Order: sequence, then C-alpha cells, then structure tokens
Amino acid sequence: MSVPAAHRFELQTATAADFEALLALRLRAMRRSLERLGRYDEQRARERLAAGFEPEHTQHVVVEGRRVGFLSLKTLSHELRLNHLYIDPAEQEHGLGHEVLGWVCDEADRAQLPVALCALKGSDAVRFYLRHGFALTGEGEWDYDFVRMPLSTGVRAVRAWWQALQARDWARASALLRSDLQAQWWTSGERFDGAAGFIQAQSRYPEGWTIHLIEVSALQDGRVVSVTRVDHPPQQFFATSFFHLEDGLVFAIDEYWATVEAPPSWRSAAALPGWQRLQPEDDPRACPP
Repeated sequence: MSVPAAHRFELQTATAADFEALLALRLRAMRRSLERLGRYDEQRARERLAAGFEPEHTQHVVVEGRRVGFLSLKTLSHELRLNHLYIDPAEQEHGLGHEVLGWVCDEADRAQLPVALCALKGSDAVRFYLRHGFALTGEGEWDYDFVRMPLSTGVRAVRAWWQALQARDWARASALLRSDLQAQWWTSGERFDGAAGFIQAQSRYPEGWTIHLIEVSALQDGRVVSVTRVDHPPQQFFATSFFHLEDGLVFAIDEYWATVEAPPSWRSAAALPGWQRLQPEDDPRACPP
C-alpha cells in the first residue's frame, strides 16, 4: 500500500531484524497506560508482540527520514486487521497518529472492507479509535474489540456536508445538495423548498458556533443518519439528521434539534440508583467533522 504524497509520513516495510527496535517503541508508547492498570511487564509484552510478528505486514512510520512509529496492517478476505499502531511518545501530540489512522481508513474505504482491532481497556487508545468512527463490538479481560465499517458514498457526502458547514464553505455545501432539496426542521416547525434558502439559513446563522460530529451511519433503507453537537456559547445543541440521497447528492433532510439543558431536580444520584451527571463534552466520539 502506498501513501499519497499529500501525507507528511512514509511507510517502510519492516524486517525480522527490526523486532527489538519495534518492541522498544511499543513499550515506550504503552508504558503509561499499562502502568496505570498495573500491567506493565516487559517479558509479557515481548511474548505478545513476538506471537503475531509478521514483518511483511509491518510498516515503519517514517517522517523526514526518522522512524517515529509503526503499524501492522493485514488484508484479509473480509476485513483489514490493524494489529498494532504506535507513535513514539516523543512524536505524539502533533496529529501524526490521527493522520496515519486516517490513511488506514481511506484504504479500507477504497477496498470497501471493515477495519478490526483491539485496544487496551483504560488506555488513551480507546478514545482515539472512537473519534475515528470505530464501534465497540466486544471485550475480553483486558481489551476492547473495535470495528469500523467502510464509508458508503452517502456517508462520505454527509461527512462532507458537515465539514463544509464548519468551514463556512457555502459553495461546497450547496454543491452537495440537489437544487430541489426538501428540508424540514421539525422541532421548530420550519420547511425549506429548495436548496438556496436552506443554504442562506445556514450562512446567516449568528456566528460563534462550532460543530462536533458524533456519528454518521448508513441505514438499511438507504438513508444516512448523523448526530452532531453544536457549541454556541453559552448554549449547546444536538442535531439528529436523516439524509435522503441519490447519486451522491442530498435531496431531502429531516432534522431534529434539541437544546442542552440540566435535568430536573427529581433526577439525582440520591433519588435514582446508578444515576450520574454527564456533560456533552464527555462523549469520546465527538470530533471536528
């Protein structure tokens, strides 16, 4: 698999002689999470990496000639299996891991294959994978199982719609809609006949808002549903949107907006067993569109 020139990293296939260097990098990357769980054991880590080490499916992540991480990605008949993805802690916090995983997801979409992986419970990786659209499908004693399904044309179009809104790119947003769009905002009782007025409503909304995309999924009947959070201080809103598409263009939208508000006083930890207060920002799936 080749990496497009637009990316700042390259991939180099590993060899059997790279095992010790890869193990050392994995230990550096995992140490904080493993120590937090009381599971840091270098011998166990060596045995676990060695058990599934396949150099032909292992790639160094290289930036400006420096090996800064590695991934193990295997193409099976029914899925892409991501067994490892690590970035050296010294190279983290610059978005490189997100870029590498984004490339993996792009490859999966081109092949129309799901991506499957395991992530250590309690590790930062859990939030990382949730933000990239992976869904929790199972769990073992120490790991969670995740799967990301390939994005359909409709899902990509809906993601592009939210990206265009966040960028205030009204021309791009308009290009994703059919001119005869029918859009309903059910909670406020509004309807738009045609894309022009709907785009104008988006562009005229008072400034200061930020979109956080939580989920985009294809439904069996061909529609695409998205859940987004919009922060517009001092208020926050959630939108559940159902998109109808044809040939990659949206021709109808049914949208339900809800304002974030505190629960009533009768719902509390003292009154209801297991009750907890959540904040919208606590959702690990929410990310820029």
